[in-house]
Amino acid sequence: MKFKFSGISSYEEKATPNFMGEANSHSIIKEFDSIEQAIQHVTDSNGFMVTDNGKFAFHVRTITEVE
Repeated sequence: MKFKFSGISSYEEKATPNFMGEANSHSIIKEFDSIEQAIQHVTDSNGFMVTDNGKFAFHVRTITEVE
């Protein structure tokens, strides 16, 4: 199953804590056997997701199954 991990950058979060309309959201799509495994992966990473190249990380706000 593929899951999309979404979040907003810490700069935007501090600037607009309750406004999502124009925020620049970041996302990564990864494969896991279940949403529980996807959640556990984020939990093990202290709530963060890191890009495959290791150059960017963001705090995960939502996890959504994608086709």
